[in-house]
Amino acid sequence: MEKILENIETIRKEKRIKQAVLAEILGIKQSAYSNYINRESDISWSRLLQISNAFGMDVIDVITYPVKYIPSSEQCESCKEKDKIIQNLNEYIEVLKKRNN
Repeated sequence: MEKILENIETIRKEKRIKQAVLAEILGIKQSAYSNYINRESDISWSRLLQISNAFGMDVIDVITYPVKYIPSSEQCESCKEKDKIIQNLNEYIEVLKKRNN
């Protein structure tokens, strides 16, 4: 958890968002946000999701920062193959549904 909190602070600073502004976006007091960062309060999954959304990032990218879990600009070949298989299966399921109706 410590690394995630460090990542949050690094991202916040890189985006030049003040703690008070981020706290306002989250609907909490700046002191409550500070308690998360200073490890005086545990951060919940839902709060982590809110912070990630405030940064315009996926949660996994905040967790693994500065490395992106899956770069958005490039998708691996095996992922494309799996996506195609899933698409074909979904089409097949639709055909079966129509036959059963």
